[in-house]
Amino acid sequence: MSNSAFVAEALALIAAPACACDAQGVVSAANPAMEELAGGPLEGRALLELFDRDALTAPAAIAIVSAQTPAREGRWEAVLAAGTAQAGRVVEVRARPLPAACGAGATFVFGPACRNDADADLRGTVLRQATVLEHAPVGIVVTLPHLVKSCNPRMAAMLGYTPEELTDIDPVRVFAEPRQYQAFVDAAVGVLGSGGLYEGELQLRHRDGTLLWCRIRAKAVDVSAREAGTVWIVEDITAKRQALTEVQAIMTNAAIGIFFTRERVITRYNGCFARMFGYGEAEVLGSSTRLMYPDEEAYTDLGTHAYAVLAAGRSFRSESVMVRKDGTPMWVGIIGYAANPNEQGQGQGRGTMIWMIEDRSGHKRAEESLRNALMENQAILDNAVLGIAVVEGGRMVRGNRKMFELFGYAPDAIADRRVPHLYPDEDAWWAAREAVWADFQAGRVHTSEHLLVRRDGTRFWARLSGRPFDLAQPDGRSMWLVDDVTAQHQAAEALRRARDELEVRVQERTAELQAEIVERRQAEARVHHMAYHDALTGLPNRALLAERLDRAVLAARRDGRRLALMFLDLDRFKTINDSLGHATGDHLLREVAHRLCRVVRASDTVARLGGDEFVVLVPGVHAPAECGLVGDKIIEALGEPVHFEGRSLHISTSIGICLYPDDGADVDSLMRKADAAMYQAKAAGRNNYQFYSGRMDAAERHFELETELRGALARGEFALLFQPIVAIGDSALHAPQALEVLLRWRHPQRGLVMPDEFIPILEENGMIVAVGEWVIRRACEQAVAWQRAGLRPVPLAINLSPRQFMHRGLVESIRGIVEETGIDPGLLEFEVTETALMQHGSQTLETLGQLFGMGMRLSIDDFGTGYSSLAYLKRFPVRRIKIDRAFVRELEHSGEDQAIVAAIMALAGSLQLAVVAEGVETEGQLALLRGSGCQYAQGYLFARPVVDGEVAALLEAAA
Repeated sequence: MSNSAFVAEALALIAAPACACDAQGVVSAANPAMEELAGGPLEGRALLELFDRDALTAPAAIAIVSAQTPAREGRWEAVLAAGTAQAGRVVEVRARPLPAACGAGATFVFGPACRNDADADLRGTVLRQATVLEHAPVGIVVTLPHLVKSCNPRMAAMLGYTPEELTDIDPVRVFAEPRQYQAFVDAAVGVLGSGGLYEGELQLRHRDGTLLWCRIRAKAVDVSAREAGTVWIVEDITAKRQALTEVQAIMTNAAIGIFFTRERVITRYNGCFARMFGYGEAEVLGSSTRLMYPDEEAYTDLGTHAYAVLAAGRSFRSESVMVRKDGTPMWVGIIGYAANPNEQGQGQGRGTMIWMIEDRSGHKRAEESLRNALMENQAILDNAVLGIAVVEGGRMVRGNRKMFELFGYAPDAIADRRVPHLYPDEDAWWAAREAVWADFQAGRVHTSEHLLVRRDGTRFWARLSGRPFDLAQPDGRSMWLVDDVTAQHQAAEALRRARDELEVRVQERTAELQAEIVERRQAEARVHHMAYHDALTGLPNRALLAERLDRAVLAARRDGRRLALMFLDLDRFKTINDSLGHATGDHLLREVAHRLCRVVRASDTVARLGGDEFVVLVPGVHAPAECGLVGDKIIEALGEPVHFEGRSLHISTSIGICLYPDDGADVDSLMRKADAAMYQAKAAGRNNYQFYSGRMDAAERHFELETELRGALARGEFALLFQPIVAIGDSALHAPQALEVLLRWRHPQRGLVMPDEFIPILEENGMIVAVGEWVIRRACEQAVAWQRAGLRPVPLAINLSPRQFMHRGLVESIRGIVEETGIDPGLLEFEVTETALMQHGSQTLETLGQLFGMGMRLSIDDFGTGYSSLAYLKRFPVRRIKIDRAFVRELEHSGEDQAIVAAIMALAGSLQLAVVAEGVETEGQLALLRGSGCQYAQGYLFARPVVDGEVAALLEAAA
């Protein structure tokens, strides 16, 4: 008889439902009672199909699928699945391995698990709950005193065991050490014995010996019966505690102050904050942040601004004065942001805020020192006994106070004045110029005496002493010392009349004069050297470097060659200077200067900008690799130790390199980009060099704007704004006398684009003609609409660009617009820039004449920024001129701007032109303009530019 037949015959002898399965859980034989229970033949089917899987425990499922059971009989309860004869019924299943002679597999015998339906439902519920526990995401364990009764798979996996391996063991095995377990038991028994919920955090030991932090919650099953056991819920919080540890490490080791607040009360802070303000480790926890501020007003103001920004979801940055515990003030930079931006109450400070604070008192003191030094240098120049002037291109660039006192001009009024105007006639100027040129060409300092003319026409003798800033560039900028020697000339004339009897005195006086000349020359050389060289190292300073770089750029552009600019910053120089003293730091700087000069070519320039910053200008570069060689030489030279006062000092440098014309075409851009490359070298670990690499080409943005501009007019993206021009002749402000029409581009993605950015592009590609015609037409239509609405007529000031003004069809276009809209031509005033008027004399006169003949008014915009010809200016039919906002912006603080405004007013008065000042924003500017005789003004002080819908309210409010 075969083994399968033997098993089938044995099953037939069992009265209860029974079956046999192979090692894969597939039924190989079943008795009739089993087939009746299953609802049909069962052979060849998986036994697992008979059970409700939602109510099936994991051990049972494994035993059924694999037909494996322990050595002794296995027993469990299960719920029959839908499709069986008794679906939903709870049965008890017993499983035993087949005899070895019958092969792998097991027999399963089904029997009743309960006596009634109520018990069946209860048992089904219990089974389902057991399934939930097996799949719970947290560990669950049931214990008796010193015994693990059962646990779910999550609990076993958390500690590296199987549920069977954890069952029936002493819990002390999974604790870090027995003492910890005993302390845990002592703490938990008291809570559980009183019926309470025990909660705590402790370390358990993984099977591999590692420790993990767990949060434990426990509840006794029955307080009155300890043998009923305790249910424990265990959660692995190792990762959370690690995160908290890392945050605490950041707080502890941060080099800036960090503190947390809630409702403006300090809830936490780090050691740096405590040291910065002089408080103990937990001294101000729970205190209001008011203790950090000097007064209530400062506390309120910062809170108002900060929490408004934080409520908008942005970080807050500011600088402010705060006070330490001892009351001393300090200037700090503060950054704040919300710990949870979605938390309610951010605007009132109720949420948790994180603040970072840095003591910037040292920075403020450095800024103040620099400002004082500049003021001291200016005071030296202003109090010099000689007139000092800088001349370039035949014009005065600037002069000191003594200079304009000599010539009778108001402060700074002599600036930009042509030098020939200071001589009695053109012949005297040319004679002096030829002598100066001869000396400069020969590399000599020029000294001479000439008869010069003051502002009031009086003449005086002056001794002039001048030299170029760079002897290699005799036609470049030069500096001059001017001394009034009229008295000497008068004395010399008297001496000549009494030559015979005063010959000795003349000789003595001559010797004295020679000594004075020598002294003045020496003084001139010292002043020149001080002005253009660093006092500590003797290297060229920033001013001389800028001149040489500018000349080198011009030469490189002319010759089609490259040049390199290398920006050096000494690494950790401040540490040496602060720790070893300024004497050591100064010696180190001098030695660095000496080594830099030693490793570069004679044609290269080494300059010191200040502090520990140096610049090397390398002209005639053929390839970037040459710069790398120079950089390696510099790094190697500075890497050698510097010996001073028994110490061996080590210094390194970070070098940023940029090339002309690859990275920039002017001094400012080259300096800026070399500086940026230097910071890249710093970021790369110091003691190396980096070449500048641009990330965005400005030409790309120019191209994008030009492309987008081509459809802007058709898409209706242009808009007009109107800004009133008011009369300021007396102390009371009147209603708007005119409205200037301003063009704006409302870009759908970029937002509001200002005219300075897109008008030049329109000029360049010629679209300004079409756009300008649209502006004139739209402004005229709007003016007519205002009049129809009952508003008083107000003149419109419309700007004409240079290209639009020179367009042949301009006059006919304006005439057509006036006829179509019906506007009174007298209400139109066209503004043309000073430069545009001067470009084409005859055509300009013709165009202006035609517009003037149509009854329209004309004015010159941005007056003072171009080069006007007075001969042309008096022939133009203009009504008024507009002072550019550049001369108004610093009017309160700049004597030079005040002088320029006064000169413009004087010129306008002589030509009987009205004057409008642009960009007036303060009462101080208004007072100065009114005092100089300016009749009209516009700017934010009176009104900002408004849209057409707001003009009516503006006019009515001023009526």
